[in-house]
Amino acid sequence: MIIVSGSIKFESVEELENAKQALMDRAARSREDVGCIDYVFSQNLEDPAQIPLTEKWESDELLKAHLAIPDEEFGALMATAKIASAIVVSSESGEEQILMQR
Repeated sequence: MIIVSGSIKFESVEELENAKQALMDRAARSREDVGCIDYVFSQNLEDPAQIPLTEKWESDELLKAHLAIPDEEFGALMATAKIASAIVVSSESGEEQILMQR
């Protein structure tokens, strides 16, 4: 399994609000891609201008296929939004361990 994690820090909460629909659309489209186990954008409770993201993919090949799919709306957002910083990384995970479940 491939785990993708990261964050997008917008210059302001207002800038994040302008981007929110594009982020939700990206997540919804991505969840439909072959190999997607989970895809989540959220809003940081301590820094409301920051969006943490987490994705889970069945394999690196399927993640790469997903990344190769054009997404004009998301691409335009990333090109024009006022982003203070952004980082996204991937790592391979052999097994998951449940740390809490309710």
